[in-house]
Amino acid sequence: MTDDDTLVRFTRRGAGGWITLNRPDKRNALTPALIGDLHRALDACDSDPRVRAVVITGAGDAFCAGADLAHLRERLDDPDGCELFVEELLRPLASALGRLRDSGRPTIAAVNGACFAGGFELLMGCDLVIASEAATFCDAHSRRGLAPAVGGEAGLVNAVGATRARRILMLAEVLDAHQLAQAGLVSEVVPSDGLVERVDEVTAVIARRSPTSVSAVKFAVQRCESRPWQQAVDEGIEEFRRLWKGSDMLEGIQAFLERRAPRYGSA
Repeated sequence: MTDDDTLVRFTRRGAGGWITLNRPDKRNALTPALIGDLHRALDACDSDPRVRAVVITGAGDAFCAGADLAHLRERLDDPDGCELFVEELLRPLASALGRLRDSGRPTIAAVNGACFAGGFELLMGCDLVIASEAATFCDAHSRRGLAPAVGGEAGLVNAVGATRARRILMLAEVLDAHQLAQAGLVSEVVPSDGLVERVDEVTAVIARRSPTSVSAVKFAVQRCESRPWQQAVDEGIEEFRRLWKGSDMLEGIQAFLERRAPRYGSA
């Protein structure tokens, strides 16, 4: 899991198991193959007793741009494309987020750059979000005729409250790390050249704490959440299926690929 050409790299740094999304030329956009490698990296974390915290980050200058829209565009031309996309990407991605949430170890997002759409949803599987000052965030689904489909909206509401979540989801504005720290989603903002060092410090602190206590606290907080995660995933996938049948998804993705503003009709 450490080869440079794998789509997800796994390395251990001290007590941290670092999982690095590794498609820097595509801003670490999500594909079925990448998500498969993500699961294998999680397996590597699970099998290493020295790992006390799981860290997810991105290679290059982006954290994760979300789903690879070129791949999604291909599926839109397939009569069975919706179910193919659900089964090859959405459900495996939801499963990966579920594994992060269900892990007895703390999970940390080390956000090094752009964090959009499905990449933004990845944060909702993490217990802590440590972001560099260069990080930018956007739930871009409404720009592309899409909607969160792997439980991201539930995680966002739990993190920032319904009022802030509505604005983030509906307006799809690009926000910086300080704005999301103020909102309550980002745990800490650090200088860009200090991100790895700070995450190493946090994992070292975690390693000095009782693992059973840390795990108990993690799950106690989850029990306080207002909406079950799996319910949010199931409802999100049904909404994705509904949007697939309309014209906005095709227009939004085509506009992105053609680098133009989308032309949506009335609701």
